[in-house]
Amino acid sequence: MVYFTHRVVAVPLAGATPHVGLYMSSHTTPAPLAIFVVLNWNGFEDTHQCLNSLQKIAYANYRVLVVDNASSDDSVQRIAAAHPEVAIVHCERNLGVAGGYNVGIAAALEQEPDYIVPMNNDMECDPALLSQMVATQQAWPGCGVVMPKIFYADAPDRINAAGGYTRWMRSNIVMRGYQQLDGPAFAQDVELEFAPSYCLLLTRDLAEQVRFDDAYFCYYDDWDFCLLVRNAGYRIVFSAQARIWHKVSRSTKNSPKALRWWRVFGHSCVRYHRKHHNDALLLTYVAWVVVRETLKGNLRSMPTFLAGIRTGMMASLSDDLRPAWVN
Repeated sequence: MVYFTHRVVAVPLAGATPHVGLYMSSHTTPAPLAIFVVLNWNGFEDTHQCLNSLQKIAYANYRVLVVDNASSDDSVQRIAAAHPEVAIVHCERNLGVAGGYNVGIAAALEQEPDYIVPMNNDMECDPALLSQMVATQQAWPGCGVVMPKIFYADAPDRINAAGGYTRWMRSNIVMRGYQQLDGPAFAQDVELEFAPSYCLLLTRDLAEQVRFDDAYFCYYDDWDFCLLVRNAGYRIVFSAQARIWHKVSRSTKNSPKALRWWRVFGHSCVRYHRKHHNDALLLTYVAWVVVRETLKGNLRSMPTFLAGIRTGMMASLSDDLRPAWVN
């Protein structure tokens, strides 16, 4: 793996104002320390709203860290001015989701937390989010990762994701609850195969042993991470009462080079299949994606996707294919 230097531009990991929550009592031990790691890339408005949401978390012992992925706008300065209590780590290059998370997790581990919560910046949280995820983790022996119930921000009762599972093709991972209304089917905590990395609670011992593969810029990094987590002997659990709302793919949709993300998808697709499956399954999956997207009327994206597949297949797993144009 290739790591790039980063520097801290705002140092103190200030804690949030204590709230009366799940663990607060004069007769109990202090609540376990949790540190949120929020990614930012040219996204002040989303990050600002996310940080405002985190200020309302009803949990007694948490801190917030922002990782800026080499933003080319003034979002870092605006975040620092609007949220002086938040620490900011600045990456010299846009490392993508996996690399940005790894930088933030490493910085958070220096504070010796009990939990680390990496999350996208286009999220808004229920105040009970953290206390519910901690309660789930403590109720499930061997649990190293907890994911909340994720809703659409523009359809707040409709589920964006409640976990993931494989079906007829081993590399074809389907979102549990995708676009469904919340209901009894999603009311219980359950163990998962996969959890998208929009927002995850990680235990410290897991975070010290398992990191995201930062050779993925985005796409498949979370599926890869989940396989590494389960191969290390940890469980991934869905917390049914932990709720968060997702604005969905703001970074890629807002990019002036949106079509190019299909090339990145192609690179990541190859890497995932070569690490965990084989080229025969890769080619089957690629054919399925082309047919699916053509039927959806998205034929114009397929040449770019296939170009990414070709580049990925010509590269080795040690090559750094993360795009330079994202800056």
